[in-house]
Amino acid sequence: MHERMPLHELLAAKREDVLQRWRAQVHGTLAPEAMPPLELVNHIPEFVDEIVSALRTDSGLSSRGPSPEVGATAAGHGAQRLRLGFSLDSVVREYGALRDAIIGTARDTGAQPTFREIQVLFDAIISGIAHAVSEYTHQRDAELLRQTNEHFAFIAHELRNPLSSVTVAFQLLKGKGLLPENGSVGVIERGLKRTSDLIDQTLQIARVASGIELRREATTLKALVEDAELGAISEAESKGVEIRSAIENDERVSLDTRLVRSALGNLVRNAVKYTSSGGVVELRGRIANGRAVLEVEDRCGGLEPGKVEEAFAPFVRLDTQQSGFGLGLAIAKQAVDAHGGSIRVQNLPGKGCIFVLELPVGV
Repeated sequence: MHERMPLHELLAAKREDVLQRWRAQVHGTLAPEAMPPLELVNHIPEFVDEIVSALRTDSGLSSRGPSPEVGATAAGHGAQRLRLGFSLDSVVREYGALRDAIIGTARDTGAQPTFREIQVLFDAIISGIAHAVSEYTHQRDAELLRQTNEHFAFIAHELRNPLSSVTVAFQLLKGKGLLPENGSVGVIERGLKRTSDLIDQTLQIARVASGIELRREATTLKALVEDAELGAISEAESKGVEIRSAIENDERVSLDTRLVRSALGNLVRNAVKYTSSGGVVELRGRIANGRAVLEVEDRCGGLEPGKVEEAFAPFVRLDTQQSGFGLGLAIAKQAVDAHGGSIRVQNLPGKGCIFVLELPVGV
């Protein structure tokens, strides 16, 4: 009576048979017939080797390669299949076909895998599917986001030119006194301003979300806070809102000043917008544990239940009675995310809100 051959030995010996059986099963069904064999097989041989290693390890033998739990083979396979235009369903079924090819090859040789060997094989296949699907969806979603941002940026750029021409013509007519003296002129002017703001904010979102490399430069919290105050001073004065600032310790830090100015500026303008007339907006800054902490406190009266969770979503306005597009906080969050920092809001019911930026810095 012959001694039973362990599945890991059989699989190592019949590796090419398994690959040939797998290739025949997926060629022309899950994969196009015109696809070159090398491109079709790709990561599968390495993954078979990982299965052999997993079987050896489970048998108490030394592994001859990385296990499926730690290997990047399946993740690379998922990424490659996305580039080749495979559907996610096809990627999953490829692994099912590999399982069938292994079991079929074993049976053709008269081998009878044990229940434990089948369990280890199935665990490895499921692990491979998980890695491949995770990387496939991650890269697919990133590509869709990139394309969406490019689309928004293109539309915004296309709208900006004619809008600029209309705005210039309007200002010329207004300066020459050729427009009627009634409320419709103010309505048109405000409409042009709001449309221009929306286009600028859309371009900011597309730029920040595109994953551009940070352009760090030396600055101070005082300089950032002063810029934010300056950008909101006109609206604050018109509403009778006072802006106060306090910096605890002000060392030179390394940040992408474009993004931080945008984030902080949006927070301060939002704070002024939602603060009641005669109220106060407070800006505070400090350096602590290698992080710049910037706080903007308003007197909006506090947020309604459920508003805290959706505060940073695009096109969500915290107060539906206010005008605007609800992009300010979303832009601030994306700028902070680009730095690897965090942003949060502390609700003060009956009083206001404190928006907190924390940014890792090079001091």
